[in-house]
Amino acid sequence: MKKKVIIEFSERWLKAVCYSSAGIGHASIEKIILEPIVLDTPNLSTSLNNVFKQIGQRKGLEVSVVLSRNKITVRQLDLPSRDPAEIESMLGLHVIRQVPYPKEEIVWSHQNLGFDGLSNTHILLAVAHREMLRNIFNAFTALNILPESMLMSSQGVIHYLNETIKDKSLLRDAYLVLDIDYNFSDLILVNNQNLRSSVIISQGSEQLKLEQERGKFCAELKQALVVFNNEIPNTKPARLFIAGAPYELEALMEDCLKKDFNLKFQFVKCTELDKFYVKNVQEVSFAPVLGFTYQRKREDINFTLPEAQIKREIKLKVQQILTMGACLTYIFIVLGATVLVRINQLQSYRDSLQKRISQLKKDTGKVYDIAQKINIVKQYYGAKLSVATCIYELTRVCPDNITLTNFTWEWQKSFSIRGYAQQMPDISSFVNALNTSGLFKGAQARYMRRRKNQDKEIVDFEIGIK
Repeated sequence: MKKKVIIEFSERWLKAVCYSSAGIGHASIEKIILEPIVLDTPNLSTSLNNVFKQIGQRKGLEVSVVLSRNKITVRQLDLPSRDPAEIESMLGLHVIRQVPYPKEEIVWSHQNLGFDGLSNTHILLAVAHREMLRNIFNAFTALNILPESMLMSSQGVIHYLNETIKDKSLLRDAYLVLDIDYNFSDLILVNNQNLRSSVIISQGSEQLKLEQERGKFCAELKQALVVFNNEIPNTKPARLFIAGAPYELEALMEDCLKKDFNLKFQFVKCTELDKFYVKNVQEVSFAPVLGFTYQRKREDINFTLPEAQIKREIKLKVQQILTMGACLTYIFIVLGATVLVRINQLQSYRDSLQKRISQLKKDTGKVYDIAQKINIVKQYYGAKLSVATCIYELTRVCPDNITLTNFTWEWQKSFSIRGYAQQMPDISSFVNALNTSGLFKGAQARYMRRRKNQDKEIVDFEIGIK
């Protein structure tokens, strides 16, 4: 099973869960870590390094980042389009109206919540400050780690609830989730298993220890519920789930919710935390990181830095090149092995043939000598091709005015005659006589040359027959 790590960044803590997973819904949690930190300071890399030291591994991990909801601006928009490309273009224009930062200083992501059936598409827009994301990304790159994703904590809380609540009928209709962390609380409206809206309440578990802060908490909670009713009037949640909070808040919730809103509430306890000893774990909420440990949807909001995307693409290209190189190396090895086997087979076959030829030579040595002698004898027997027949025919057709000095005959190859005569016409007549003979057809004078012999002048000649 692949080992994965999910780390949530907040102002004071790093909350990490290390688990092994064979797929969605099959997580086996191995370690829960709570590491103190000061965000946006050089201590970030040090704290991250401490987390991975406790895990005992860096390489081969799939790392995901969760951003606390109080670091993200969330807005719900209605856009008059259903085309994803057109919606993306519209969001680029709308986003600068939602936050007081230049477009170059923010990174945004969105989730399509569906079409309203008339003309608009409901969009959940999430905006984060680029510098914060860059600080987190640089802390990971200093450790030679590339995060796979940067997620929003509110959606992790929803996944946590889906895994923890055993009675799934309670989650069919619209409901609220209150995730109480150490320094803030996140009130989430959920409908059709999707995050519809989210409001930050400035009081967390630390502030709720003080009596004067509890009144502020109740006031902000009531105001947030009124905002939800105004923003999404058709959605009427009937139940509130409370995560990450100490149970001594039950009386406070009773006063805040039942009297004014007639809203049922239920505390959600995670049994996984009881299996691990983590100091100060009761002061913080592990719901987001545990939620993304149990479940994750493709539609979840994911922030992507351009530099992170470039590094991820480079990493993917390197992996593809290495894979292709490994495949080519394997192919070459297989081809080389095949060629070597074939060469070895041919060499073995050649050696066996040579051995067979040597054996045959030993067995047929006498027969070979006899055949050579027969070939020599063939040159001297036969009425047409024997030497005696050629000499007889030559003397028959040779006139008296031709003197032969040399006779050369190579069996089945060539035949030449040398001699001299008194006149050149005598030689021409001799050549014609040879051609009329059936044995010397094709006779031609190769040369005729005059010379003196004592007091006479004679003509030397050579006649060739192929």
